[in-house]
Amino acid sequence: MVDSLLPSSILQLLKPQQVRSYALAKGWQRIPGVNGDIALFQHPAGQWDQLIVPMDESLDDYPRRLRDVIENLANFENRPVEEVLNDLLSPDADILRYRVISPATGRGTIPLVDGIQLLEGARRSILAAACSVVQPHPYHPRMSRTEAQQLLNACQLGQTERGSYSVSIACPLRAVEQDQDLLPDIDPFTRQAIALLMRSVSRIISAIEADTVPAVFDEVPEAPVVSANLCEALLQAQPQDGQSVLDVSASWATTLPPKTPLPTKVRIKHEYFPIIQDISRKLRPAVAPTADLFVGYIANLGGQPGEDGRMQGEATLSIVYEEQIQSARVDLSPEWWGIAHAALGSHGIVRFRGVFHRGARLHRITNITEFALVQ
Repeated sequence: MVDSLLPSSILQLLKPQQVRSYALAKGWQRIPGVNGDIALFQHPAGQWDQLIVPMDESLDDYPRRLRDVIENLANFENRPVEEVLNDLLSPDADILRYRVISPATGRGTIPLVDGIQLLEGARRSILAAACSVVQPHPYHPRMSRTEAQQLLNACQLGQTERGSYSVSIACPLRAVEQDQDLLPDIDPFTRQAIALLMRSVSRIISAIEADTVPAVFDEVPEAPVVSANLCEALLQAQPQDGQSVLDVSASWATTLPPKTPLPTKVRIKHEYFPIIQDISRKLRPAVAPTADLFVGYIANLGGQPGEDGRMQGEATLSIVYEEQIQSARVDLSPEWWGIAHAALGSHGIVRFRGVFHRGARLHRITNITEFALVQ
């Protein structure tokens, strides 16, 4: 089983230096005076725990020896071996993981729609945190900051890790151009963003579990900012199974250990999401509902015949709103239902005016007018 999770072809890509640097970053201490064929490590927290790292990658049994090292590391850290392997393969990146745990995810699968929503929530959470590094505000009308886009464009999506449904995202420390020579004591932008993401999510969940949610809205020195955008990203990633939980975790780049302790995992229980939605609403500026112009595609069209026999009913559209692709439901009259049906059949675009009402994952638009097919 471990052989399939740690294939020799992948292990051969690891350099001895990467493994030794990882061990040192995790607190292992190298034992001096050992012959040059191996590097021997011991951990202060485990008197009998040792790592034997091969120094020569040309050895025939190099992959087998590394497999033993990774198994020992995984057992010591109480993490899956594939997580440790992925961290070793990305030594110069902070790795974010979004893991859905439920009775149905033991095979490592979830419904397609939930998987898409999980990835979109992860993407938005990175953008929200990056924008809050640049401007620590409780709400960002636009998340198109240059630094945020540079970070997102540099991120790499890793393989799904078994045992639940998990996606990993490697965030390179050098993703954003900075003059580190002028600011040697400042962490790279990537580290600032991912650290803020973890600290902000931890602040939200700690407040929920301590029944001190109002404290989230207080501006406390040194406390991480919580933005409506981050809350909405978590809502986007929310699994639909009522027995599920969402874990958000981070592994910090071994080339840059954190200067101060940072959260490594936050668990979001299913019953916390309605509270997160309330937090999000209160963080958004209070504005009177106004009609906006929308353009989008028909994603799904329902309906039933009315008293006159003509079809009418609900449609789900994919629209662009606040620079994001959003899903929204609308109720269509018979005339507009016919236009939507024509657009769905021809993959056409529709435009209309209406009032946007935000939901957790699926939104609603009311007061529809001027519904038309874009020619």
